[in-house]
Amino acid sequence: MPEADQVKFVLRLQPGLHKKIKRRAKSNNTSMNREITNILKESFSSATTDKILVDLVRRLEKKKVI
Repeated sequence: MPEADQVKFVLRLQPGLHKKIKRRAKSNNTSMNREITNILKESFSSATTDKILVDLVRRLEKKKVI
């Protein structure tokens, strides 16, 4: 992506979260920046949203059964 199409953003992370992202990036052979970008893209995808909604419906249905 051309640099003109990117926005620089400063992010503060707790040390534990930083370690988790660093490990995940290393295991995926990518940079922490790319890993965070991938995580954010995935969180906004419709497939992820659908999965969350299906899980929520299942939980609510379990609570209905008495």
